[in-house]
Amino acid sequence: LKLQFLYFIGYNRFRKMDFKAIALKFLDLRVKKEYDELIDLIDENFALDHFRDGKLNGKDEYRKYLDANEPPPGTWEEPIVEGNVVKITGQIKKFMMNWTVHSALTFTDEGKICDIKLWR
Repeated sequence: LKLQFLYFIGYNRFRKMDFKAIALKFLDLRVKKEYDELIDLIDENFALDHFRDGKLNGKDEYRKYLDANEPPPGTWEEPIVEGNVVKITGQIKKFMMNWTVHSALTFTDEGKICDIKLWR
């Protein structure tokens, strides 16, 4: 009876999602330009807020963005998990300059990335 109840209300809600592992996989796939697999990590109602490129909404728009923008080379610090948000700071090289960038990836209860904010 208890298992039937958990199944009925959605077992995924009670399972602890490893948002840090998903965020690291996202970074790895982005660097490798493996966008078909990366896009599976993204929620349909996705939103991006980028300090340089502005805002976009939707999984399809994000896929177009990925195809049009090369990932810059860089190094990333250890991600910090705060609830359903994973914060990552990195050093990237863009336009022959080194920049410190910050990102916050927000996750749904199902473990999909629904929002990414990037700032300097």
